[in-house]
Amino acid sequence: MKPRLVLLFLLPFQLFAQNTDSLLRLVRTLPTGVHRAEVLIDLGKNLWIEGNDSLARQYLNEAVKLGQKNNFGRQEAEARLQLVRIERDNLADTPTAYAHLDAVDILAKKLNDKYLEAFSYIRRAHLNEPNFEKQKEIPALLAKAQRIVSEIHNDELQSYIYEREALQLMNQAKNAEAIERMFQAKRLQEKYPDLRIRRSSVGNLGVFFLSVNKYDEALRAFEEAAVIAKQLRDPRAEAHIASYQGEILEKKHRYAEALVANQRAVAILEMTKSNGKLPRAYARLGGVYIALKDYDKALKYNQMAAQLYHKTMGGETMQHLSQINFGKIYLIQKNYPLVIQKAALGLNWALQNDPPLLEEAAEYHRQLAVAYEKLGQPLKALEHFRAYKTESDSILNNEAIQRITASSMTYDFEKKQQVNKLRIQTLENEKLTQTRNILIGLSAIGLLGLAFVLWYNRRLKLKNHELSRKNREIEEALFKGQKIERKRVASELHDNLNTKLAALRWHLEAMQTDELNGFNQKIHNKLLEMANDVYADVRLISHNMLPTELETQGLHAALQKLMLQLNVNSKTVFHFVTSGSNERQPSPIEHQLYNIALELINNVLKHAQASEVWVSLSQSEHQLSLTVSDNGVGIPDEIKSEGMGMNNLRNRIEALSGELTIESAYTQGTKVTVGIPI
Repeated sequence: MKPRLVLLFLLPFQLFAQNTDSLLRLVRTLPTGVHRAEVLIDLGKNLWIEGNDSLARQYLNEAVKLGQKNNFGRQEAEARLQLVRIERDNLADTPTAYAHLDAVDILAKKLNDKYLEAFSYIRRAHLNEPNFEKQKEIPALLAKAQRIVSEIHNDELQSYIYEREALQLMNQAKNAEAIERMFQAKRLQEKYPDLRIRRSSVGNLGVFFLSVNKYDEALRAFEEAAVIAKQLRDPRAEAHIASYQGEILEKKHRYAEALVANQRAVAILEMTKSNGKLPRAYARLGGVYIALKDYDKALKYNQMAAQLYHKTMGGETMQHLSQINFGKIYLIQKNYPLVIQKAALGLNWALQNDPPLLEEAAEYHRQLAVAYEKLGQPLKALEHFRAYKTESDSILNNEAIQRITASSMTYDFEKKQQVNKLRIQTLENEKLTQTRNILIGLSAIGLLGLAFVLWYNRRLKLKNHELSRKNREIEEALFKGQKIERKRVASELHDNLNTKLAALRWHLEAMQTDELNGFNQKIHNKLLEMANDVYADVRLISHNMLPTELETQGLHAALQKLMLQLNVNSKTVFHFVTSGSNERQPSPIEHQLYNIALELINNVLKHAQASEVWVSLSQSEHQLSLTVSDNGVGIPDEIKSEGMGMNNLRNRIEALSGELTIESAYTQGTKVTVGIPI
């Protein structure tokens, strides 16, 4: 694998819900259950980001065992995927990582979970990247993932596919296409508030810009990535950024600054035991020592790079950066036989790579040409010099072709625009000519009247069109504003009120009740019970105001998650039934239907006195239907049209051009059906 193009930035998952300290406190109090498994996974991810891999593995392995024991398939799979991601950094036990991926594939099929299936393909492709033999499997794995992502429409996974494809394009010397693909990934990731997602594409853009000598653009990208890494408390990302910044400084001949940057990168990676990343960092540091003419240290660090890389990869591939550095050192020391030995071996590996590593091959040919010339073998020297020029020109030609293609595409696009404008103008002229010929035969009054009517009608249409456009903009702005306000209120509930309620519970639990009489103990127990109920209700409300599942996975997943939460926090048993397609609808429709479902469920909990509730979601070709039914006391006839939020409910449904149907009989329950055209 081409060392300078190995993607060193991590593929993240979801938003930091809590920091590591709060998660550690929480996990000590949680009983065995789905929530504990989720907290263990989130804790493992946080610890990994912070560089504490051993502790991260401990909690993730506990999550795997908990999932196996209690049949929490989704949580078990997520924990295994994160363990694979950690192994991708270290490359110490790849057979176990592949075994985890095999287990995830089985779980995905068992759960019929397309998200997990696609993510497993992406993670397997990522794990294959450093392995010369397995690199050929990467395109097929990404193609499988793409088919699934095109079906489920998940932007997060799509961005990860773009990142891996960008790496493949860069390895094929298709630099312009690679950078454009990485920009596509970045644009998708910017939709998410999670910094861990964005940080991957930002850092990799810096790597790509560096590879085409766009140093200023690369530095800007690394500066942005450094800010993200600092906010995430991610030492490994800071190390990768420092290493690449050191490479830029070295290319600008600022060797003292480059030395400091690379030493910092090595120190961090050694501290975090990131064996998968250390060989490149050692080789980069060795390269700086070559520039500083400290050849003993240069040789030392390049030997460390080669040995660790060989130990980690098992001899399946080569660390070309250190191999090239060996050739440079031995050329300076005039040890030409060793130059030939190192360069010939490196050239063989570079040309065997799929696709061949042209830049590395060119440098090996250059070293061989110089060595053979010094040894008095001009024919071999000329042969390698010609090969060096051919490889160098090939790299240059690839770049030139990309620029010409881009310019040609721009030109063709502009030319088509001009042709279309001319065609439109011709049609308009023909229409004006026809109108003129008709109007000539009319009287002056008729002509003026007709012209006025046409002009006024056109102006009215334009105004109506403008009004419709502004109404749509207002609706979109209102919808976005509501989402922002819901997020803010949910955050306030979760961060402020929920924290205070938790403190109230802890104080009540901490009270010494031994000296209280029976009456006061009952009051204390009742207060504690009420505090627990209120705490659970506020957590439920803050989550359900704008749940993450609704944004990322859609209405079906959000309602399913809501049912699980209600069954934990409510004495009423909730059932969720779906039929038809699960295709996602426009965001305003999904949000409105989710709010309608919340309002109907709230009415049931407050007024129905029901022991069971059924929530049904069905989707046909032209209609999306939501039904909420219960076995409660029913709705009295006099308040079917008024009260219990019915007016508010009807307003929401009318905004979607939908229909509301209520079926209720005293003591026989209630069935409310909402039908929305799609």
